[in-house]
Amino acid sequence: MARWTKAAAWVFLAVCAGWYIRENVIEQLPGIANTGSDFTHYYDAARHVAAGRTPYSDSSYDYPPAVAFVLTPLAATDYVTARKIWFWVSQVFLLAAAWVTWRAMGRALTAACIVAMVWAFGGAAAESLGLGQLTPLLVLLVAAAYFRSGVRQGLLTGVGASLKLIPGLLGAVVLLRRDRRAMAGLAAATAVGMVIPSLVILALNARQAVPARADYWMGTPALLNWSAPAVVLRAMDSPGRGAKLPHDWEFGNGTEGTRLSWGRKLISAGVAAAILLAGIVALAVRCRGRLSAEQAPWASAALISLGVAASPISWTHYQLLQYPGLAMLLCHAASKRRWGLAAVAVVLGAMLYAVPVAVLRGYYERYGGWTAWSPATLFVWTSVTPVAALGLFGMFLLCCQRPQAPR
Repeated sequence: MARWTKAAAWVFLAVCAGWYIRENVIEQLPGIANTGSDFTHYYDAARHVAAGRTPYSDSSYDYPPAVAFVLTPLAATDYVTARKIWFWVSQVFLLAAAWVTWRAMGRALTAACIVAMVWAFGGAAAESLGLGQLTPLLVLLVAAAYFRSGVRQGLLTGVGASLKLIPGLLGAVVLLRRDRRAMAGLAAATAVGMVIPSLVILALNARQAVPARADYWMGTPALLNWSAPAVVLRAMDSPGRGAKLPHDWEFGNGTEGTRLSWGRKLISAGVAAAILLAGIVALAVRCRGRLSAEQAPWASAALISLGVAASPISWTHYQLLQYPGLAMLLCHAASKRRWGLAAVAVVLGAMLYAVPVAVLRGYYERYGGWTAWSPATLFVWTSVTPVAALGLFGMFLLCCQRPQAPR
């Protein structure tokens, strides 16, 4: 690399670092003491566990039980202190995920620039940090699982699956690798992360062993739910121009606000199941039923893209899970000098979060809230993300090919 090219790369890294700090630290710090964040539910559930009660004593807590158990140590402090600790720990998770991805990409300066660009300008990190979400931890687990094998891969996958359903799709990679040690690690982590917390909760209160509204996981047409099932639900209940916005579009982002009928829930779950099944079958066909070590990271990235597109619940900040895969694809394109592939990856990456958020934020400010003054605008820009995610799934699938045997 020429001297001037290296200098430009270091300047670009400095710009990325500055933007990351501005968006993900400076802009987020003033709001971390607010009690209206998602972290509030984690904290309250953790306090219930610490007091010997089920985390589902809080009717609005609809996460896997392991989440409350993991955060129980924070229940020993007041809310503001716990929130600050979680904010800075989440920063460590995010930067560690970037480090893991960069190391796996060869530790080159070009790879550092690409990883820094994705982490700085992806957009979803800021929202996740602002909400106090679990996603920074999940993205670290996902990134580490991409590039590991054996017991460690299984353990990382099992821990991720215990905390959120989408990382559990990486279990398909473990099975397709046919690695018994990875399978053992997956089984052990799943038992510890899912079975044990569930048994503890049953012992505490059998009547509250599951969320009060477990059916909420079947989907919602809420505007911030950017998944294929949500797109179908919104298409089935689209308002006319100037009409009142459907209740579930505006208030369906919480268990207490949604009024979705059972018929619509079944449709949402059916769409999710069909897309997931089709995607997993496509992956199995592509790798001929068995994954090599070289294919595993591509297959993992494909499954995460598939998961965020197909999940009945896929909030905007879930796109943070796509950071490692997107960085990997861009590094691959740069190393092969496939600039067309790089351009497509950049466009799809922008459509995951940054562009639709900018358009919808402008809409919200222009009309003073979520209104039906332009239903087409709302529908289109809440639908582009799952389409882009499925596009990335296809690109990862194309990269997931067996190396040609020497002749």
